[in-house]
Amino acid sequence: MDEPEVISWFHFFALIPIIAGAILVPLFFKNSEEKVYKRILFIFWIVLIVLEIFKQLIKAYHYDESSPYWEYSYRDFPFQMCSMVYYFIPIILFFDKEKHPKIVDAAIGYMSFICLMTGIVVCIYTKMVTSSLIYINIQTFIHHGSLIILGVFIFVWNRKSITIKTFYRSLIAFAITVVIAILINLAFHPHFINMFFINPMIITNILIGNVVQEKAGYPVFLIGFLSLIVLMIFLTYLAETSIYKAVSKRKR
Repeated sequence: MDEPEVISWFHFFALIPIIAGAILVPLFFKNSEEKVYKRILFIFWIVLIVLEIFKQLIKAYHYDESSPYWEYSYRDFPFQMCSMVYYFIPIILFFDKEKHPKIVDAAIGYMSFICLMTGIVVCIYTKMVTSSLIYINIQTFIHHGSLIILGVFIFVWNRKSITIKTFYRSLIAFAITVVIAILINLAFHPHFINMFFINPMIITNILIGNVVQEKAGYPVFLIGFLSLIVLMIFLTYLAETSIYKAVSKRKR
C-alpha cells in the first residue's frame, strides 16, 4: 500500500477505535475486581506480543524480487520507549504488590505516564512508524493505540493509590531503561541500532534533534531530549491527576 500520510484517511479511521477504547475500557472496568483488571492486561499483553512476533518476522524478510532473503535487523529489536509495555505489564501482573510495592508502583507509573505519552505522540505524528507494508501499518496503530488505552485504564483503575511518588518512581524506572538503551546501542555498534533514538555513535533521526546533535554535539542533544521527555511525562501526570480530581470533586 502507499505509505499513509499524517492526517490521511487511514490515520483518521485508525484513531476512531483507539479513542473509543481509551474511553470505554476505563469507563466499564474502572471498579472491576483485581482479577478482571489483570485479565484485561494479560489479554492485551499476549495480543501485542503475538503481533510483535509477526512484525519481527515480516521485517526480517527482505522483498528483493530477484533473490529475497532473511536477515534480522537489530534496529527492530523491541526496546524503544513504545516497547516498554512488553516488560512492565509482567511486573504489574506477576509481582506481589505487598512484597514489592515500589517496583509495582514504578511499573504502574511507567505505563500510566510514559507509555501513554509515547502512544499519544506516535498516534498523532505517525511518520516514523508507518511504511508501505499493510501489516506493519495495522500493527503499529494497534500497538500504539493499546498504549493509550492501557495507560488510561491502568491510571483509572489505580487512581486512588497513585501519588507524586508514583511519578518519581516512574522517572527512576525511565532512567534505568535509558541506561540499558545506551548500553545496547554501544554493545551492538557498528550495527545500525538506535534504541530510544539516543545512540551516541550515530546521528538521531528525530526531527530537530538531528540538527541539535550535529550542531551542538551529543551531550547537549541527550540532555535536551531527555529533559523534553521528562517534561512531557510530568505534563501527562499533571493532566491525568487534574482530570481525576476535577471529576471526583464534581461527583461529591
